[in-house]
Amino acid sequence: MRRLRIYAGMLALLLLCLLPGMAMAEEAMSPLSVVKGHPLQPGDTIGIVAPATHSEDIALAPHLEALHAMGYKTCLAPSALHRYGYFAGTDSERADDINACFRDNRIDAILCLNGGYGSARILDRLDYAMIAAHPKLLIGFSDITALEAALYEKSHLVTLSGPLLITIPGSPYSSQQFRQAVTASAPLGAVTMPAGRSLQTVLPGKASGRLIGGNLSVIASLAGTPYELKGKGCILVLEDVGEESYRIDRMMNQLWQNGLLQQVEGIVYGDFTDCGHDPGDFTTDEVLTYYAKKAGKPAVRGLPFGHGTDKACLPIGAYSELDARPDGTAQFAIKEAHTIQKDASK
Repeated sequence: MRRLRIYAGMLALLLLCLLPGMAMAEEAMSPLSVVKGHPLQPGDTIGIVAPATHSEDIALAPHLEALHAMGYKTCLAPSALHRYGYFAGTDSERADDINACFRDNRIDAILCLNGGYGSARILDRLDYAMIAAHPKLLIGFSDITALEAALYEKSHLVTLSGPLLITIPGSPYSSQQFRQAVTASAPLGAVTMPAGRSLQTVLPGKASGRLIGGNLSVIASLAGTPYELKGKGCILVLEDVGEESYRIDRMMNQLWQNGLLQQVEGIVYGDFTDCGHDPGDFTTDEVLTYYAKKAGKPAVRGLPFGHGTDKACLPIGAYSELDARPDGTAQFAIKEAHTIQKDASK
């Protein structure tokens, strides 16, 4: 009997030692808590920043006027019109502009002027704690993927993969998507498709999780850095432009080797625009199918997302669901609101 009491005491002590670790494990498995900006209303101000390439001599007035016609004011950041090599301003200037726009309570959302290259160079200059404390929608695509990935990983901020200033208003579909996404306070629901397009199953199955991803070239370039994507509990969306199929293969292989494709719950392929191949080579579609099957995760293709004419606006960091059906049809839906209403008392 005495021996049994000793064993019981030892077991209780062991449980006390294990409980904190079990609690930590539960916490690690819990969904990431994200921060969100506010939906836009008429009269709100959109700050225009240029995290990457300069305007490339594109006349900005028509694009700014399109935003004004939607009822918004605009405010150009100091370096937005600068030119420093292939960048819009120095790294310090571009990062300072982004930090300032988040800090400034007069700015209600932030729209990136152009993509190109350069967002990754300023990631170590951003004030992620301040940004998390002053959340607002940041909008852009292409090279802006680096900024969106870092803000998700470091600030847990939900951003909007949508147009750049120089692509506004875009096609009727793109314009409608932008107007809906920046004003929505409810989940966007199933992604609507342009006329004549549909999602197609690559590998059947169902998946759910927070949406991450964007431009494949940029995501691959972040692998091994402090800003690389972590895929656990997430759905990965990918797109690219102007890359031959063997380069798509190289980048997808990098995401396989660094573990991202194994970690994610599902894969959504957007537009791979002008991604050709030499005669006899694998096509880009064949490469993408290979890696989806290698990962063994539900996957679809055909999302109007990326550098094509029609651009869906997707909230990076919001909870989403993927249904890749065995009959070849598919649906992708945003199930969580990507904004929160302003507190009227403040």
